[in-house]
Amino acid sequence: MVEQSTRHPHGWGIGWFHDDDAYVLKAATAAHSSMRFKDASARLTSHTMIVHVRKATVGDLDHLNAHPFRFGRWILAHNGTIFGFAEHMQRWMLDRTPASLATHILGDTDSEHLFFYLLAALERAGAAVDAREPFPAERASAVVRDALLALDDEAVAAGLERPILNVLLTDGRGFIAHRAGMPLFLSTQKRRCADEAACPVANKSCLLAERVAGQGVNHLLIASEPIGLENRWEDLEDGCTVTLDERFTVGITPPRAGWTQPEVPARYRTAAVS
Repeated sequence: MVEQSTRHPHGWGIGWFHDDDAYVLKAATAAHSSMRFKDASARLTSHTMIVHVRKATVGDLDHLNAHPFRFGRWILAHNGTIFGFAEHMQRWMLDRTPASLATHILGDTDSEHLFFYLLAALERAGAAVDAREPFPAERASAVVRDALLALDDEAVAAGLERPILNVLLTDGRGFIAHRAGMPLFLSTQKRRCADEAACPVANKSCLLAERVAGQGVNHLLIASEPIGLENRWEDLEDGCTVTLDERFTVGITPPRAGWTQPEVPARYRTAAVS
């Protein structure tokens, strides 16, 4: 992430969980020049983490605009851009976000508005997004996927460039990733493991050459580019949605029928957008 932040220098953030509580630490500085990032990276441990380095497209350079965003137990990071945000899409998302949630939007990014738009969809589906009650990961994933596809449909209907919507979302019990427009990779398997001898897990299925569909995994990594020489990476299909449920089982929902990958506009092709 430090290396990636030389290309994404406009802020960093780390989201993690301790017991039943979610926390976020973030700043508007580049991760590679931040002692806070280095110190936090060395000290923080958690069963679930989301780490993000920002390359700004919408919103000022401000720690409030750095990812990830947190509300209650939910944490989100977004790699992409919602085009036509100020002209149309901001209002469209806010019209679908109740004031009880919208009042918690502190920054001016498309990504934070997206977060609360997705929380509103989850709330309508019965999730208590401001409390600790569990909500099934598979159900949450379906709701989030439908909301992201609706956002894409609205952009098309409004004659706008289609949004780039690579999203990571978790409540610490389940984990959701959606790819739309930018690379996204998944890893559950390792070529080797430096911690194998000390690992307390009896079934080291992560050392198999391939993940076994329908069986639980020992860990899950989702990243915008392959990292770590030990890991085996799967290039996720654009338009798919990944779910890690409470049983630590991975499910991948394929792209909807007729899906085509959103095109990154030429003005953004020189660098990944965030």
